[in-house]
Amino acid sequence: MSLIKPIYAAITNPVLKDSASISNNPTAYTNSVIQTIISILFIFGLIYFIYHIVLSGYKMISSQGDPKKYEEAQHSLLYAFIGIAIIFSIFALLKVVGSIFGIAGLESLTITWPSL
Repeated sequence: MSLIKPIYAAITNPVLKDSASISNNPTAYTNSVIQTIISILFIFGLIYFIYHIVLSGYKMISSQGDPKKYEEAQHSLLYAFIGIAIIFSIFALLKVVGSIFGIAGLESLTITWPSL
């Protein structure tokens, strides 16, 4: 009888979901990587949107009544909202394409929000 029991550990990637089962299935691994990349790009797009909202607000405040500067800030704000609408429409389009063509990586596309 051995006092030391063998310990078996699975090396997993914490970024990818359920990476122990993914390591044996290349299709699932590729789908998971694509989902992760799309989620990261989506989060960067949201951060960029928030940056432009704050920047346009600052430009509006600092225009000091100058109509030209205020109009530039309004255009910047409008373009920020157009950009976020495009990001959401691309996300929706990817989900629709995944559903129509049965692409598992796009069909089950979700945004993984960062957490602690």
